[in-house]
Amino acid sequence: MNIFFILGEPPQGVYEMLTNPRNITYFNFDKRWRQRLENKSTKVLKKDGPRQVTDVRKALRWKFLLWSGTIPIHLIIDENHQKLTAKYTKKKNKMTYMKVFEGSWKIEPLYADSKRLCKHLKPTNAEEYKKCSHGQGRIASKVTMEQIFQPSSLLNVPPVSWIIRWITIKVTKILLEDIRQFIIAWHNGETAT
Repeated sequence: MNIFFILGEPPQGVYEMLTNPRNITYFNFDKRWRQRLENKSTKVLKKDGPRQVTDVRKALRWKFLLWSGTIPIHLIIDENHQKLTAKYTKKKNKMTYMKVFEGSWKIEPLYADSKRLCKHLKPTNAEEYKKCSHGQGRIASKVTMEQIFQPSSLLNVPPVSWIIRWITIKVTKILLEDIRQFIIAWHNGETAT
C-alpha cells in the first residue's frame, strides 16, 4: 500500500503527530468513547543523536459489518528526527495474525506559496523560502507512506485474506483522515492544544 497526502502543518509538527506515543488528541473516539488507536506502552530501546529505536504496543479498534474488535499491534520503529523519516516492522513472534507487517513514512516540506511569492526562484530549504517570500510563505507537509502486509498462512486464504486486506487499508485511511481533520479543526480554532 502506497499513500501520498498533504497536510497543512509544517513537517516537524506532522512528524510529532505520527511519532507521538500518546496520540490522544489526534485520533477520534468510537461510539463508546474508546480511542481508535490506543497506546499501550512505549519503550525507547536505543537513542543515537537524531535516531531513535522504539518498541511500541498499540491497540487498534475496528468494525466490519456487525463485528468489531481490537487488534493488538506490536512494532519496532526506527525514527530519524533530523530527516523526518521512520521505518517500522512487527516485533518477531508478535502479531501472529500477520506474517509480514512493515512500512515507512517520509515527511518533506511543501512550500505552499512559492509560485505566488517567489516567482522565478524555486526554494530548496526553509531559509530560502522565508527570504524569497519575505516571511509570508506558508509551509505544509508532503507525507509519503508505504506499508507492506501479509496475513499469516492460516488467514491468507480468500475470502478471509480479502477481508483482512480491506480492514487494514480502510483503518489506515481512517487514521490518516483523523490527523487531517485534527489539523483542520486546530487551524479553525476548534480544538484545545
